[in-house]
Amino acid sequence: MYVGDKLDIYNDSAIILEKKTPKKIISWITILIILLLLFVLFSMVPFNIYKPVYGKVNITNTGTLVELNFSGSDFPFDKSNKLYIKNKEYSYKVVSIEDNLVLLDINLDDNLKIQNNIITMNILKNRTTIFKIIKNKIKKGFGI
Repeated sequence: MYVGDKLDIYNDSAIILEKKTPKKIISWITILIILLLLFVLFSMVPFNIYKPVYGKVNITNTGTLVELNFSGSDFPFDKSNKLYIKNKEYSYKVVSIEDNLVLLDINLDDNLKIQNNIITMNILKNRTTIFKIIKNKIKKGFGI
């Protein structure tokens, strides 16, 4: 048989059965399928988004208040009312919101309770997945 012949599936079935897909192609397809499955799996796992902010400590008779300066795009916060200072979780209550100034009532540790102390906080903004972020970016790109 030479190259110009057409294969006849009835007469040349042995040639067709012996022809196998190369192992390199099978291994690449397997790797791509595994990577695709891992991407889909990790894109569905939720994670937290934190907003780092600086606050100024004010000690009053009623407790410890922390002043924060925010713009309108930083609100709303998550309803969990959790923030982290030096990797320690604190709960807070919003005392007042005026213009760009927000007062939070936080029960701080004694080493942080210093008048006019500037502290760095990470406030839990929301919880999302990579899939939602990609979907929102695509929608924003199409102007939807």
